[in-house]
Amino acid sequence: MNKLSSLLSLSFATFFLFSCEKEEIEPNINAEVVSESRGTYCNEYSYFNKVSGPVSFGSARGGVLLVGFQEGLSMEARHQILSRYSQFKSIDGEIFMDSGVITRVNLTPWSTCSDVERLMERLKREGAVSFAYPFFEPQTTDPTEAWVGSSNEFMVSIEGNGTYEQLEQLMARTNTKLVFSFSDDIHLLRADKFSTGNVLTICSIFNQQSFITVAEPNLVYHIPDGTTPVSEVPVGTSKTRGKGMFKRFKK
Repeated sequence: MNKLSSLLSLSFATFFLFSCEKEEIEPNINAEVVSESRGTYCNEYSYFNKVSGPVSFGSARGGVLLVGFQEGLSMEARHQILSRYSQFKSIDGEIFMDSGVITRVNLTPWSTCSDVERLMERLKREGAVSFAYPFFEPQTTDPTEAWVGSSNEFMVSIEGNGTYEQLEQLMARTNTKLVFSFSDDIHLLRADKFSTGNVLTICSIFNQQSFITVAEPNLVYHIPDGTTPVSEVPVGTSKTRGKGMFKRFKK
């Protein structure tokens, strides 16, 4: 009887330990996950452009992050929110966009793309945070090459194919908002944590619509030369738009 009780106790203990360990295993995030181990993952960021085809930016750059807070939130309040996270090191500056201010955040130097992904997800649960986006891992080894990051803005053309009423309906479905219009056909929109995916996902969705001529993300650049802490290029300039169709539009 004692031997049977011991066996039952051992079996119960083994089952209990296995169940606890299983609960710690994180589920698959989505189809974009390219590397995953116990509790770690890194996304490959890309979107579909109707004009140029698939556009890839790679994984998130470790050590830095772009965060959008509620309008009017003080620098002190932003610092208090960020300081609750162990990866946070300092606030390195602000990027002034047409839709608002983006806070550039330095993380601990050993932080990886996985740390950035996790922190972005956690920050989006903060009521005072509107969005969190990464800088992307550099495509070259040149230390003076500008860092490319994702803002919350994107530009949309409906030239010759669509109407503003159709665009309004699509904005409602994706929970995106109009920032302003360059013309009847060219519009600047923004997304936040309540939108149907991040800005790149949103651009892919827009580019799949027949009435959309093209949709492109509004990227931001940081030049690590020690003279300009944050390089933010105004919307519509050739540098912001790169080789995209919107490079000819200026404010």
